Amino acid sequence: MNVGALSSRRSRAAASMAVVAALTLGAGSAAFGDDVDDKIKASKSEIDDLSKELTAADAKLKKTDAAVAAAHKKVTTARSKLTSAQQKQTDAKSDYDLAKADEDASLKALARNRTDQAAARTQVGGLARNAFESGGLGDLTFTVQVLTSKTDVTGSMALADIVMRRQQGVITNLKSSAAAGQSEAARLAEVRRKASLTKTKQDAAVAAASAAKKQADTAESDLKTVQATQQSDRASLAKEKKKEEAKLAALEAESNRLKNITSTSDNLDPSVTKLTNEGGFLAAPGPASSIVSPYGYRFHPVLRIQKLHEGDDYPFACGTPVYASGDGTVIEANYNGISGNHVYISHGTVNGVQLTTAYMHFTSLRVSAGQKVKKGQQIGVSGMTGRVTGCHLHFETRENGVAVSPRKWVG
Repeated sequence: MNVGALSSRRSRAAASMAVVAALTLGAGSAAFGDDVDDKIKASKSEIDDLSKELTAADAKLKKTDAAVAAAHKKVTTARSKLTSAQQKQTDAKSDYDLAKADEDASLKALARNRTDQAAARTQVGGLARNAFESGGLGDLTFTVQVLTSKTDVTGSMALADIVMRRQQGVITNLKSSAAAGQSEAARLAEVRRKASLTKTKQDAAVAAASAAKKQADTAESDLKTVQATQQSDRASLAKEKKKEEAKLAALEAESNRLKNITSTSDNLDPSVTKLTNEGGFLAAPGPASSIVSPYGYRFHPVLRIQKLHEGDDYPFACGTPVYASGDGTVIEANYNGISGNHVYISHGTVNGVQLTTAYMHFTSLRVSAGQKVKKGQQIGVSGMTGRVTGCHLHFETRENGVAVSPRKWVG
């Protein structure tokens, strides 16, 4: 080996050691400099890979559900007001009909009174003419008969008394009829006043019922419109849920595949390491404080299921170098629609378990399957390939193929 080549290898080794030191101390990593993609770092939902469309569809349906509930309340209120207004309209009409009937009865009574008064006046007029013609003595023929009669004068006088009483009765009836007419006329005026008031109330009740009907119709129409929107929103959410469920199924399938390839002896590094404790065996991709989505279970807000996030997400800006966390053998360096460009490294048997690390979503790779790598060696450049919507590094540690918290192994 020539001196130039040896010098080049030593330079690369020195650079690698410097990177390892920087990673171990949690400082100096380009991933956490001023070029960090703040937008992605602030968007945990993107790092978590929760569908924006699903979240938006769920929020939209909730908003529509609230609108439907409010519309239902308006319809109930409007219907209640309409029922009340219609009852008032019915009552007002009944009151007006009674007032009109009372007015009609009063008019008929007044008409009959006028007829009676006319008849009485006619009788009184006849009596007056008779008295005038007889010189004030009443009926002359009757008077002569009384004077010339051979019968008892007392009987004839009794008859005369009857005649006079009849005449007095006619006059009394006329006076009574006139008084009754005046009373009925006054009553009619009061009845008409009440009828006018009831008519005003009826008109107001009709107007109120009409307005209430219009409000109820509008509320019903608005409810139908928002219910149609609700139905559409439900369909949209159902569609997005199917997409999300398909995504979770794909993630689970990829996780199972990764579990298989990281637990198969033919793929694993044959080295064996015994430690007093695991912590610090691997170099962390970056400071723990920078992790935006850690390993662990979280509740899916829409599907309402528990979902395991199998690693730690670091908000690396696209183009940030990514380094191997420990010595080992590259099991796989490839691409798929879930992990994007990814690298899986076996670190051999460590404290009795097969330890592997996984790095996902690279823009580009710097290693290939079967290649031996050293701790701190660059294995790729971070990006946003696969099923993600923002630049970041997804980092996993697995024991015998099963994902465990990286905090257990990194320093």
